[in-house]
Amino acid sequence: MNPSVITIRHVIVQLVRGPLYQEETESWARLLRDRHQVESHFHLMGLDLVVDEDAGYAFLRNEDTSEEEEEPSESHEGEAPLPRLMRRTPLSFLPTVLLTELRERLLRHDQSTDGTDYLYLEFRDILEFMRPYCGETGNEQKIEKKVKAAVARLAELSALRQVPNRSEVIYRVEPILRAKLPVDQIEAIRNRLKAHLGQEDVAEDATEDADEGEIEATEEDAEV
Repeated sequence: MNPSVITIRHVIVQLVRGPLYQEETESWARLLRDRHQVESHFHLMGLDLVVDEDAGYAFLRNEDTSEEEEEPSESHEGEAPLPRLMRRTPLSFLPTVLLTELRERLLRHDQSTDGTDYLYLEFRDILEFMRPYCGETGNEQKIEKKVKAAVARLAELSALRQVPNRSEVIYRVEPILRAKLPVDQIEAIRNRLKAHLGQEDVAEDATEDADEGEIEATEEDAEV
């Protein structure tokens, strides 16, 4: 076999490692061609394959995401329940804030009439709307370092992707965020952020180390 050929095994491994996008043309074509086989494979593992052909992404999630992490997924036909494969990883304060801000901006973008497919943000714009949450006054280097770390975290989770070959730093907000963080979860996460800070407005008087602690918003709760 030609070693350069992308097989169904390559697609399965890529999906286990993270989302698959249509930009990965060969893998994407193979996924669409053998979608039923890929779905069947992951079904045996207690996972659902989510594919949005229009938006151009695919990812895995537990068949039943309503249970708590410690509990196994729902069993079928009297079988013993399966352990959960997609584990929950708590996000710290600033990545959670950024996640929520991006989802709200993506919602406004979807409701706009400019006709563009993707939402793009320059890093300087992200820095500006994240500044009030950083708990720093006059220390621009520390603020920028914190925001860069939050951006890098969401890039790891495929919520953001840096646009290559540009003189300025620009990120694309990935459409997969629509599926991984439904609009009806935004308010719940906002409330968790407020509770985490112990105040009414999370943007006011944020403590210097607020982003060091974990909160209850998780990758799987937000499906990121």
